[in-house]
Amino acid sequence: MKVDDQKLLDLFLQLIKIDSVSLHERAMADFLIEKFKGWNIEVAEDDAASKIKGNAGNVIIKLNSNSNHSSPLVLLAHTDTVRSTANVKPIINNGIIRSDGSTILGADNRSGVALILYVIAEILEKKLRHRSLEIVFTVAEELGMYGALALDFDRLSAREGYIFDCSAKPGSYVGEAPTAYDFTINCKGRSAHSAVSPEKGINAVSMALEIMNQFPVGRINKNTVANIGTIHGGSADNVVPDQVNFTGEFRSFSPSEIERIKTNIETSCRSAGKKYGGTCEASFKVGFEGYKFDSQMPVIKHLHQAMQQMNLVPNPMVYPGGSDVNVLNANGIKAVNVGIGASNPHSNEEQIALADMVKGAELLMRLIEAEEA
Repeated sequence: MKVDDQKLLDLFLQLIKIDSVSLHERAMADFLIEKFKGWNIEVAEDDAASKIKGNAGNVIIKLNSNSNHSSPLVLLAHTDTVRSTANVKPIINNGIIRSDGSTILGADNRSGVALILYVIAEILEKKLRHRSLEIVFTVAEELGMYGALALDFDRLSAREGYIFDCSAKPGSYVGEAPTAYDFTINCKGRSAHSAVSPEKGINAVSMALEIMNQFPVGRINKNTVANIGTIHGGSADNVVPDQVNFTGEFRSFSPSEIERIKTNIETSCRSAGKKYGGTCEASFKVGFEGYKFDSQMPVIKHLHQAMQQMNLVPNPMVYPGGSDVNVLNANGIKAVNVGIGASNPHSNEEQIALADMVKGAELLMRLIEAEEA
């Protein structure tokens, strides 16, 4: 089960040079399709591109078990990066891979893609026993899991899986994640000349401010955070604004907190509209659904066992962010986001240790190997 460091490194360096910004993942999709066709493995691309207005869909591969192990496993990595890696110049120093500082490295999530491709190559070359695998390479994860949300889950039969898209060190994994809601509030007033007849107007900005003042932002408590992100409205400095809309989000590990915040927003909207004589309406959309794993769940027990075989101490994390894992779990697949060790994601200081990638490859190999019948 020894991992070939150089082979894994070469693959990773090849992947980060393929430009694949969100909604423009065509080059990466073509690379993956060609790779699996070269291995004589059936590969498909779904219609996510048309749904999300991108130029590539999710790439889906199924590899049947070569043993009697009947339980399939989902492996997933996303193919997009937040910014271009077309001109990335990787530097390796003391086993740490980073860019020269002029671009991101792209370890998020090319490291996950590299692990999957490396392990598949190994099991094909060495005829290693493995479980049935359903491999999904998603698009537009960085924009809000667009590709995963567009995925037809009827294509997948597996009920558990693993994703290597967590920046924590190997041994760590996301054991609990919050539910996130996006909201939009539209305030409608009445326009008027702000100097000639201001009393004829209904100021939508005033209504919006009334609501904002009743909406705490930042860290509300240990379970909950909230934010107002954008504000739009008004037409000119001498016109009473008749239209303002603003957007934001809130996240919580507590379902009751989620409901409380929604109720408070709706109450604030009614109150502001009544006070100023206009209307304020709020709409909500689930950004992603939360989850919490139990240590006795089979997918977690299997992960712990594999980690302990490598002398890694399992470390379940409470993590406030979201990923494709949230979408899989919301669709009945118990998938775990596993630490890969890529630090400073989304920045030009992004880096990853080759030693951590090697541990990730070994861990993935242990997770997919078939048990003796």
